[in-house]
Amino acid sequence: MPIDESARNGRARLPRSVPADDVPPVLVADDDRDVRIMLRTLLELDGHEVLEAKDGDEAWKLCLEVQPSVVVADIQMPGIDGLELCRKIRHSKHSPDIKVIVYTAGMATAEQARSAGCDEYFLKTDPLPRLRDKVREYVSSRSGPRGS
Repeated sequence: MPIDESARNGRARLPRSVPADDVPPVLVADDDRDVRIMLRTLLELDGHEVLEAKDGDEAWKLCLEVQPSVVVADIQMPGIDGLELCRKIRHSKHSPDIKVIVYTAGMATAEQARSAGCDEYFLKTDPLPRLRDKVREYVSSRSGPRGS
């Protein structure tokens, strides 16, 4: 009897998300191009539309223009840093539903990130499937028609 490959790996196959046009994209904000590419690739495998920002200023502009469902933000970036970006998102009447995941090499503690208003905190050394699952959860909670 053939063994199901997903069972052999000890995990069930992950269902691909099938975002429609009415699902806001995911924004990855990091000044490290390699990190942006890695996260974009990982999230696109789940079917997410992914936008990239190379610094906090560009990320904030995209938050206002696009209203992403989730922002995955590094802390240490040129311009607006990740904590300030999180504060701006939380205090803006134009972006209250955006979920913010801090993804850092440890430049801020989880307490500092939560004080700034982030929804989730991950170290860059944490297992990527946890980040992937959290993005999937947050995108699912934002599914539906986009607000203007």
